[in-house]
Amino acid sequence: NLLGVDFAGANGIALMVAGHLTDTPTGLIATNADGTGFGLAAFLTMEVADAMAAFNLTVDQYTAVATWAGAWATSASSAQLGLLGGVGTMNAEQFVNQTFGGMSPVGDPYLTNSLNMGGAWGTALVPGSAGAPPVDINQTQAGNMLYGPLGLTTSTGATVFLYGELSGMTPPVDFATMGPGTAMEWNTATIAALYGVDENTAGAMRAFMFGAIFGDFVPGFLIDSFGTSPYLTQEFNNWLLGWHDPVSAFLASGNPMDMSVGWTSLESNATYYGSGGIQNSDGTMYTICTGESDSCDKGTTLAIDGSSYFSWKDPAKAANTFGLITAEQRAGTIGGFLASGDNSVDLSGYATADIECSGTDTLKGIPVDTCTATLDPLTRNIQAKLLDTDTLLDAVPGALPVYFGSDVTMSVEQVSQAAIAGSSESYFYLDSRPITSMNEAPTIDDLQPVFKIVSTGEISDSDAETLESLIVTNQETFGYWTNFDNIVDYITVMIYLGAVVALVNGVRLMMSDEETDEEATPGEKIAVEAEETPETSE
Repeated sequence: NLLGVDFAGANGIALMVAGHLTDTPTGLIATNADGTGFGLAAFLTMEVADAMAAFNLTVDQYTAVATWAGAWATSASSAQLGLLGGVGTMNAEQFVNQTFGGMSPVGDPYLTNSLNMGGAWGTALVPGSAGAPPVDINQTQAGNMLYGPLGLTTSTGATVFLYGELSGMTPPVDFATMGPGTAMEWNTATIAALYGVDENTAGAMRAFMFGAIFGDFVPGFLIDSFGTSPYLTQEFNNWLLGWHDPVSAFLASGNPMDMSVGWTSLESNATYYGSGGIQNSDGTMYTICTGESDSCDKGTTLAIDGSSYFSWKDPAKAANTFGLITAEQRAGTIGGFLASGDNSVDLSGYATADIECSGTDTLKGIPVDTCTATLDPLTRNIQAKLLDTDTLLDAVPGALPVYFGSDVTMSVEQVSQAAIAGSSESYFYLDSRPITSMNEAPTIDDLQPVFKIVSTGEISDSDAETLESLIVTNQETFGYWTNFDNIVDYITVMIYLGAVVALVNGVRLMMSDEETDEEATPGEKIAVEAEETPETSE
């Protein structure tokens, strides 16, 4: 045989086709029913002892098979096509390129996962392709289409293609330099020019990628490889504070079941909910104006983790998405006090909203201004925050079509402008339209509320009493001293007491004079008057 090892005693049939068309293929040429799982990959990742036991292999037999299989997977070794009814030899890379863009050298003429889609291209089975000729490109063209700068198997190429299909335009990029450029209409002519193929091939690419790959292969691959499902149902705490994503875990460690990585959440927390204590982040550092400088208003947010931008809408994100996700300032929102002029409130890092004050009220005896802030969900797509890949994927229409809206009310003490009470209702909405319609802005009828967060808070009774004393009572013209909160109040009391004493003494003296007048005789009164009247000289 070609491997130079005697395979007597080995289970050759199992070695080749074990698990074929099942959920767990392990044979070298076995696949699952959907063609998304491969026995070759399973064999190469098996423990040596497990593989030897499964196929009854000796050390020499296993070494020979594993060496050849590994070399085939990396295109370092070739297969003898004569053994398969063909002519010559072909390595894995050549086989992929040949079968992707043309006829297979062995077996069925066209593979299912190819541009000819098992022979369906050019028939009524692929809408719009009836009568089109089969795709027939050379291996170099196919290799560029799969692995080149815009290769369909690369993250850049796949994302560009998906963006084009869902938006109807190319990203605003210069494909010669991959720097900023002008967006073009996404059509077969554009695709043909980008990949250097004819328009028939470009049309097959569109049907294959958007239908066979994104519509069928990728969902099946995610389910079979990562144990995911089309829909995820879990408790509210998971959605908000933490759940484990096997795909993220695989990207981080190569193991979808690695519970030490792959955690995500909608909100921040010290640890991910249900993770057994895995730290969510290092926390958030806010830089707040203390009011000691004239350059900022007291309580205003100056930076978050050293940046004045939203973490998911910063200059780096704008550059990585070719400006499709714009940079946006998060700093400048109020803290506990309203500043002079316009004010805005930070909505938990999802957005900011302008504050408008209209009307007055009284809260626990304290006069307040009633203020509100509203965020229209139609204006706030938070896909880039939830995905946060820092790639073009963050801007692909419909990748994760979640919108955020909020209504906030605040009670602001009129003198200090301190916010002493507030409440908010924040909603998360899911765009319910087909993904192919999400290149247009939604209407409110398109958005389905999925859950909301309600939060309230107000000043405590004891703090309200103190605040009323410090601010409200101190504003009273004659009663400001009654709370005795500083030395002036005591001085005022002394002045008041002194005034009262003086008034009492004055009244007493007046009363004393009246009593003296009443006790004097008429003659004495005349004598007194005479003494008080000066003589008149002539």
